[in-house]
Parts: sequence; C-alpha cells; structure tokens
Amino acid sequence: MTPAAGGLAPWAIVGFLWVCYMLNHADRQVAYTLLPSLQKDFQLSDQILGLVGALFLWVYGLSSPISGIVGDRFPKRKLIVGSVFVWSGFTLLSGFAPTGAFLLSCRALLGLSESMFFPAAAAMLGNAHGPATRSKAIAIFATSQLVGVAFGGSISGYIAEQSSWRASFWVLGAAGIIFALPLWIFLSRLPDHLRMDKPEAGGASWGEFFQLFTIPSLRVVTLYVTVATFSLFLVYSWLATYLHDRFGLSLSQAGVEASLYPQIGNALGLLLGGALADRLTRRTHAARFWVIMTGLFLAAPAIYWLGSTTTVLETRFAAMTFTFFHGFIVANQVASAYDVVPPSLRASTVGVLNFIGATIAGFGPFLGGLARRTIGVDQLLQITAILLAAAGCVTIYAIRRMVDRDRRYATGELTLTPRGGTPQTLAQGH
Repeated sequence: MTPAAGGLAPWAIVGFLWVCYMLNHADRQVAYTLLPSLQKDFQLSDQILGLVGALFLWVYGLSSPISGIVGDRFPKRKLIVGSVFVWSGFTLLSGFAPTGAFLLSCRALLGLSESMFFPAAAAMLGNAHGPATRSKAIAIFATSQLVGVAFGGSISGYIAEQSSWRASFWVLGAAGIIFALPLWIFLSRLPDHLRMDKPEAGGASWGEFFQLFTIPSLRVVTLYVTVATFSLFLVYSWLATYLHDRFGLSLSQAGVEASLYPQIGNALGLLLGGALADRLTRRTHAARFWVIMTGLFLAAPAIYWLGSTTTVLETRFAAMTFTFFHGFIVANQVASAYDVVPPSLRASTVGVLNFIGATIAGFGPFLGGLARRTIGVDQLLQITAILLAAAGCVTIYAIRRMVDRDRRYATGELTLTPRGGTPQTLAQGH
C-alpha cells in the first residue's frame, strides 16, 4: 500500500491508537503495582508472584507469530477494536478473581488478546506514515505506553488504598470497554487506504514468516529488542516492590515512584530518539540503528546505577536516566525493522519482534521473583547492564556489515539468485 501523503488523518490514527496503547499498558501495569496485596490475599510465594508478570509476557510472546500473520491477512480495523474490547474484558474479570490460579488465567488470556493489537496497529501506522515521519509517529505512539504505565500504576495504588485492589481492575477494564465504541466509529470513517480492511498483497504464510528469521539485520533487531524489553520489564515489574522492600515506602508511594518518574525520562527519550532518527535518515539509511546503538550503550550504566542506589531520590534519577536512553531504542525498534523487511510483511515482522522479545522478557518479572530472596533485584539489574552493552556491540557490527544490504533487498534494489533458480527480491525469499 502507498503511505498517505499529508493530511490530518494519519496523525488522527496516531491519536486514537495512542489511547488504545495507553489502556493496553495500564491494564498490564495494574498487577505489578498490586503485587504485595495480591501476595497477601492469595498467599502467593515469590516465585508464583513473579509468574503474575511473566505468564502474561510468555503468552503474549508465544501468541505473537499467529497475531502477526493474522495482522497481515485480516482487516486491521476489526483486529484492533476486537482486541481492545476483549483484553479490557479480561482486565475487568481479574477483579473478580476468587483464587490466585484464576488471576493467573486472566493474565494469560490478557496476553493472548493484547497480542492481536500491536501487529495490526503498527502496520497501520507504518502504512499511514512514510520514512520522513515514521519514527516520529511511532515515537509519539509509544509515549502512550509510558502514560499507561504511569497511569495504571498510580491510579491502581491509589484505588487499592482507598477501596480495594479489585476495584483497580474494574475501573481500568471498564474504561477500555467504553472506549471501543468511539474507536470503531473513527476507524470505520477512514479512507479505504488507511483503514486497511483488505488483506495485504503478499502477506506472510507460515513459510514466509519463518523466512523473516533469515534476514541478518532482523536477527540483530530481535536481539536488541529482547535485551531492551527484558531490562524494561524487569524495572517495570519489580521497581515498586524494590522501593517497598528497600526503603519502606507505602504501596501508594512506591507505585508513584515506580510508575510516574521513569515515564518522564522515557517520554523525553522517545520523542528525542524518534526526531533524531528521522533527521539523520537524510544522511544515512542506518540512522535508526545508530540511535538504537547509542541508547543501548548509555542505558547500560544507568541500569547499573539503579541497582546500587542508596536513597529514594537517587533511585528516582537513576530510573529516569535509564528510561530516557531506553526511549531511544523503543522509538526506533519497529521502524528499524521496517527498514530491512518488505512492506507486505510488516505485521508479521512485529509478530516476530513480539514473539522473541516478550517471550524472553517474561523472564524479567520471573527472575526478579527468584532474585528477590537470593542475590537481590539490585544484583540482577547490574547483570542486565552487561547484556545491554553487549547488544550495543552487536548493533555496531550489523551497521557495518548488514543493514544497507538488507535494506536494498527489502526495497527490491538488489535481487537474490538462488542456486539453479530465478532471481528473487527479499519479498519473495531471503
């Protein structure tokens, strides 16, 4: 499809999808803020408590390959609205959980239903915005997850203290169900080329989906998405509990510290990282990879610092520094993948990134639970710094050896000639 040229509709799409993704992350975050209450009411061990966060991510990641293929082959408008409505229903249902097992089941189903949203939404954004505005559009869209984490974490802690933890799930679930109606009306009124109700020409089959893993640059993208997502979810899922354990903060205070302040840094990093990458694209096709590499190398010492702070104020600034440079990565990870894969496989590409990133990232909450009573969450944060720096080194290698070649295959500037076969573009096979 041809990206929309100008007009307000592409930016209105960003706005509506922004609200969706804000609710998406608020519904994820609510459980993290309430971990101490959930542990107390359901008598959960630290390992099972870690599963409250990890199970969502594992189901989300494992569902993503199917979600990516579905996103390329079915109307994106229906997938987006349906996903919002269903995941909000499971959030609402979580508030009625009679047992810890029931709550874990709701978290798993939340992961399944949320996995359908992002591939379709990212493909719609990529279609509506060309290279000149794509990173900015995705960066603005991605700020919604920061607001969602801050909103979900803060309001759930407040509601839990004023009423009960169950009411936190009820309020956030109801908000998403209500928003599904205006979302449907807006998407239904878009022009055909923006609504994307028709299946993508050349959309991925299972065979084509797995061929994506053969693109060298995309393998590097999956590496830094994995490491970056692991580090972020480690911080998101355990920072509130870390503050509660280490400094004796109340549930509400810890929720604000862990949810609000890191998002300030992340929002600034997202906006700067997106704008910087779009600007540098005029000079080099690998601009997004360079910005991501910078984010990896600077996020590494920041998360190490976060694991060795001695005051709440120092922890706040360490978290903000980490999320600021992490924002460079988030702003460009999808757009960098779009630079090296064919346009017809964008939703499937996001399925790959979610599958790899979320499945491995689920070990962030889970290992945090294991580390809490053993080596400590602070030591796990410091180990993660090494992983970020290593991913930065691999990204430099990719920029030097892979990115430009894979970009030219993706756009058809170069062709492949299989042994004894017909020349192919990357869209046919790589």
